[in-house]
Amino acid sequence: MFRGRAFLALLASMSAGVVSIAPGHAGSWDRIGSYIRLLRRAGVESLVARDCPEGLLGAFHEGRRMLLMCGNNLPDDPAYVWTVLAHESAHVMQFCRGGPLMPAQLLNQAMDQARSSRPEMFKELQLYHASQHQVEAEARLVQSLPPHEVEALFYRHCGSHLEP
Repeated sequence: MFRGRAFLALLASMSAGVVSIAPGHAGSWDRIGSYIRLLRRAGVESLVARDCPEGLLGAFHEGRRMLLMCGNNLPDDPAYVWTVLAHESAHVMQFCRGGPLMPAQLLNQAMDQARSSRPEMFKELQLYHASQHQVEAEARLVQSLPPHEVEALFYRHCGSHLEP
């Protein structure tokens, strides 16, 4: 577990996410465990921290290949936890791919479509530097997908990184 300055230094170097959560696709603890095992097969470790700053739900550190979930800020609700896990795993997919998951034009179309049903979905993008808008927008789109589609995307983008 990270404490004090070490944890804050790690957070400063991570792609930290503030994720807008809305009731979405139900996750289950079994599906979450299975997906975390899949991430591990791709060389990504996961950690649940209980001392995250308020409002931080998760983060992915590329250099350490570490996905962090903030247990102190997450409710004991598998659907909520799945949404955060899907969001952070989108950053893992971007890492596997070596860049964005979709061209900017396609992303803009997907964002427009998503905004029609959930206008608040991209509200927090203003909290990020402009250079982070595409990766964060993609992560918000991924988090809104059903679990089987998130897993399919993971296989598509990180399949070559999987250990048997």
